[in-house]
This record gives sequence, structure tokens and C-alpha cells, in this order.
Amino acid sequence: MGCTVTFHDRVGHDRIAMSVEPLAADVAIALLEDAVRETVQAGFGADATEVELTLCGDTEMERLNFDHMGERGPTDVLSFPLHEWSVNGGTSHLTDDDGVSPPGPLLLGDVVIDLDQGLRQAAEGDWGVTEELVLLAIHGTLHLLGHDHADIEEEERMRAIEHHVLGVLHRRHT
Repeated sequence: MGCTVTFHDRVGHDRIAMSVEPLAADVAIALLEDAVRETVQAGFGADATEVELTLCGDTEMERLNFDHMGERGPTDVLSFPLHEWSVNGGTSHLTDDDGVSPPGPLLLGDVVIDLDQGLRQAAEGDWGVTEELVLLAIHGTLHLLGHDHADIEEEERMRAIEHHVLGVLHRRHT
């Protein structure tokens, strides 16, 4: 069954298309969805899961960042996990699992990516917008699964999974 990704376009299909040229917007969106699926598989391994993925602009991200993180200004990606996790050796484990599985897929939470910030970061890093957005989708999904980069060891584990998923998707982000 795999991971179902529900995509929400809050910036407009034409805006996405202009940002990810020469790829078609639908191809770029499918790549983002694949990035989420591969990350869930690499970091959790569960079959029946679901993730909400939203692409927004600076205005919405500024509001979300302030409302949920207490930070002013936009950020590149925010994650809103619905579960508590422990991470052991790079693999996520539910800590709030009561042993009773809900009917249907396990909803993991929401990943929100700021397209405007992704465009800026791609330009600053001198790599493609699509690569930046794919990395943000992977990064945000890892946060859904309880990964963090608060210390060097956690960050190294997180980066290793990011690079693994980028390799599976045949993408480079240097």
C-alpha cells in the first residue's frame, strides 16, 4: 500500500511551473510526493501511512512560523507531526503506539514548504529549485518521524537519510 501523499497547492500551478522550469509542474509535484514516500520508507518502513504536503508562499509561512514556532519571518519548511517518536539508529519508532491500529493508513502529519524561501535558498546555494524543494520535502518528513538536528550526532543521522533518499530519487544537492 505504501505512503499516500496528499498535495495541497497554495501558490498556484502556474507559479510552481515557472519556479521549476524546465520540469513541468506536475513532474515536480510528483517528485516531491516520491521524496516523501521514500523518506517514510527509509525512516519508518511502515506500509500504510499518509502525509499531507503543502506548498505555500512567504505570507502563509510567516504566519505559520509565528503561530507555531514563535519566530518572525518565513522559514523553509515546517512539520506538524501527529505522533511522538523515538529514533534509534536512524529508524523511527512510535512512542505513542497503544497497539491498536486505526482503520486505514496511519496519518503521520503535515509538511509545509515555502516555495519563496526554497527559491532563495536554491539561488544562494547555486543549485536547482527542484533539488532544493525535494531536500525540503525529505527534511520536513524526517521531522514528522521524530528526527532532529539539535546535536551533531542527530544531524549526521538525519543528513545520512537525506542523502540516501536523494540517491534513490537520482537527485543531487551539494
